[in-house]
Amino acid sequence: MPINKKRKFFNFIHASKLLINYHYSVNNKTLIKAEKIIGVGARRVVYDLGNGYVLKIAKSKYGIKSNKREVITFNSCPTRVKKLLGEITNYEYKYHWVIMKKYTRKFPHLKKYKRKLYQLRRLFRNYGIYPYEVVSRKGKPNYKNLRLKKNGRIVVIDYGNFRFRRK
Repeated sequence: MPINKKRKFFNFIHASKLLINYHYSVNNKTLIKAEKIIGVGARRVVYDLGNGYVLKIAKSKYGIKSNKREVITFNSCPTRVKKLLGEITNYEYKYHWVIMKKYTRKFPHLKKYKRKLYQLRRLFRNYGIYPYEVVSRKGKPNYKNLRLKKNGRIVVIDYGNFRFRRK
């Protein structure tokens, strides 16, 4: 088995163990102690798998919709836009969980990057994708959903609220 397939297989096994712990914990209403929790939102819980990837698990049916929208957006958008989205490596077919590449560099509070962000938003809109929760209504960047790649390019790590509009 090639190394890449082994890594994906490991991620799948690791995610399924974590998912079992998650469902067990939700049913008993206890805290999850299996892995390091990176973030908790209204719809999903994000775990660090420790191997450069994160696991997003849906907490409700709206979390499943967010996971589904992320997978569909990532798989159906053009390559030029796909470079700006967090890379999804694996997902469950019913969208209960998604494994995504981990990006650690924070989005800086500089005018240079804010300009780049507005160009990025314009690019999304040109392709019929409306990026909600990237910029607030007041025009401020949502720093929780944005990261930088190693080469300094902006990446959107939470795009579960993006909408497609036909031109």
